[in-house]
Amino acid sequence: MKVTLTKLPLRKLPLQLCLITLATLSTFALPTYASSHREAPFITQMPKVDGTDFYLFKSYEANKAQFVTLIANYVPLQDAYGGPNYFMMDPAAVYEIKIDNNGDSVEDLTYQFKFNNVNKDAKFNGVSIPLVVSGAGIANLDDANANVRESYTVSLITSKKISARKSKTFKQAITQVGTNGMTFLKPLDNIGNKTIPDYATYAAKHVYAVNIPGCS
Repeated sequence: MKVTLTKLPLRKLPLQLCLITLATLSTFALPTYASSHREAPFITQMPKVDGTDFYLFKSYEANKAQFVTLIANYVPLQDAYGGPNYFMMDPAAVYEIKIDNNGDSVEDLTYQFKFNNVNKDAKFNGVSIPLVVSGAGIANLDDANANVRESYTVSLITSKKISARKSKTFKQAITQVGTNGMTFLKPLDNIGNKTIPDYATYAAKHVYAVNIPGCS
């Protein structure tokens, strides 16, 4: 999964943008064709915030004609040489998707992602295992064989004008429907079917329905 600092001036973006279902997309160990910007001097110093592509489109799924889908792509160049321990998201970074809802080139909605990475430090005969998966493989949401666990929180930042020259910023957590949990789990990367036999089913368990503040 990758994130963006891109600002998009969008005109007449429908209010149904609130009806987003957040999904975490993981990296696949396959050839990619993203437009990497790794050669840019500044991003060479912080490659884990390298944003490549951003997509916004009206959902084509059944019964979701009023939904808007956003996909932000980060940390490119994840080729086979990097497996099975592909690059993780940076806990020290703040990843944001900024949306301008009225075409004034100022963001009205900001979705902010912050990550937390935990190494369980699994051991074999007393020696730490330098792999993201220990054991025969993984299939479940928080599988015991996952030696590394990436999680994240999502916040919605909005602003409201209180005078001609001043505005107030509001930051609210996006939570899971049903549990109101504020922590989301990111799937491990697709490092091969011997490790994750049915990756599509495994990854789908990391798709969440969410409560977005201010949306009915």
